[in-house]
Amino acid sequence: MTKDNKNDKTRKGNRGEWSEPYVALKILGEGKLNLSDDDGNTMSDQWLNILEVIRHETFFSEEEQKNKDKVIKYKRSSDNVVDIYIDNKLDISITSKEFLAYATKLKENILKSRGIFSTNDDIESFLDKISLNHIKAKSIKKSDIFISTIDPRTSISRENIGFSIKSKFGNNPTLFNTGSNSAAVYKLTNMNDKLMEEINNLNDDKGHTLVSKRCETLVNNGCQLEFIGFPISIKHGYSIFEENLDIINPRLKDVIDFILRTHFFTSTSTSNVKDMVDILIQQNPCNVTRPKEKYTYMIKSFLYAAYCGLTAGTLWDGKSQVNGGFIEVQKDGNVTASVALESDMFKSYLFKHCYFEWPSTGKKHGNYAYVYKENGEYYFRLNFQIRYK
Repeated sequence: MTKDNKNDKTRKGNRGEWSEPYVALKILGEGKLNLSDDDGNTMSDQWLNILEVIRHETFFSEEEQKNKDKVIKYKRSSDNVVDIYIDNKLDISITSKEFLAYATKLKENILKSRGIFSTNDDIESFLDKISLNHIKAKSIKKSDIFISTIDPRTSISRENIGFSIKSKFGNNPTLFNTGSNSAAVYKLTNMNDKLMEEINNLNDDKGHTLVSKRCETLVNNGCQLEFIGFPISIKHGYSIFEENLDIINPRLKDVIDFILRTHFFTSTSTSNVKDMVDILIQQNPCNVTRPKEKYTYMIKSFLYAAYCGLTAGTLWDGKSQVNGGFIEVQKDGNVTASVALESDMFKSYLFKHCYFEWPSTGKKHGNYAYVYKENGEYYFRLNFQIRYK
């Protein structure tokens, strides 16, 4: 396989994907990772010094197929040199100044590009030189990059911390991904086959589902929705999503039901998590005491759990799959980190920056906003996902 063919195969991506090698080059060049507060602002007096960056790469030559995954370590030395080790064997040493120069070049390339793109030959040659074979390294337990650091405030060093990278170069990144298992199921009253057909045919000129119009038609025809829960796993005989939510709080499934109803069946236009919690506090659908404290804590815990690995389709044991936090790439290329170990600040960061989004309808999203019939009963589903602003 020629070098050009390899690059055509492995180094094309969108802005968000190209942010991953950009982060590696920039923090190795600067030798530090700035920290942000719970509003996402860079704290000028707080940072982590970078000792090494670890990436898990996959190679393509016939000989290397025998050992597909290789660990590349980029170790910063005291004399501002980055020593590159492949499976703990020194391969090459390059100045940190050169890493920073190519980080700047890559940022400029990212900002001027659209869609799926490759970089110029100069950057490609440098990526080859440092054995960065892929735009995206192999993701392990939701971590995109692993870093060893020392905190100059405390002199505490930590090795192999896993961070996920969220970039504002591209689309807003997702915290909680939608899926068929996250679609809330409702039983309908006052429904019949004729009305079912009418609602399911409410589409725009391009065939896209008119979700709001379908919900409005349900209300106008006096249909009542009874929340049943979330889809039952055929394999397990119970709802995986509900099991996961129950670890956090048994009331959480009813809170999500309230949020979905509030969005789809009322005039509210908010999608910010914090604003939705304000509505929860005001209306207190679960009739809890101290609603401000309980609903806020409940939602913060859900956001943090989603960050730690909770999904709607896989049973979760409550353990975190990421031990570092987020590295965020700002639109101007500035790179900051929110560290999950400082959990209260990190949860506040999520709470302030996340928003609900309403994904496209279809099978992979549980066929939501579609009336269907089972055993003589009519049902309807609603779904959601959560992104960072």
